[in-house]
Amino acid sequence: MNAEQDHNQATARPARVFVIDDDSAVRAAITLLVRSCGWDAVPCDSAEQFLQLYSPGESQCLVLDHRMPGLTGVQLQRRLREQNDHVPVIMVTAHRGLPEADKAYLYGAHAVLGKPVDGTELEGWIRRALASH
Repeated sequence: MNAEQDHNQATARPARVFVIDDDSAVRAAITLLVRSCGWDAVPCDSAEQFLQLYSPGESQCLVLDHRMPGLTGVQLQRRLREQNDHVPVIMVTAHRGLPEADKAYLYGAHAVLGKPVDGTELEGWIRRALASH
């Protein structure tokens, strides 16, 4: 590795992972997992809060709850796609297998994972999502 590559690696920002879930315990657990993997976790308690914080174009992905008050996970995903924003999404849901949860795939979700989320599985999906972006 030359000096320029070494400098670029040292100054590179870690990938940003937005953890969007209205359940504070789930949000805290996933945020802790994301940070333990070396990524920059940004916890949000709603899709609306996420929209206030989000800037397209960075190395990032979303771990997004399916059912939330206000804008649901699928509605947020659809809104992003309508804006031609293809940020990778990993949907988490307590209602896996329901047609409405499966709509996440229509809008390009990398995975739909059931709650409680398996940490190793989630980490693998985040890695794949970030590599695809």
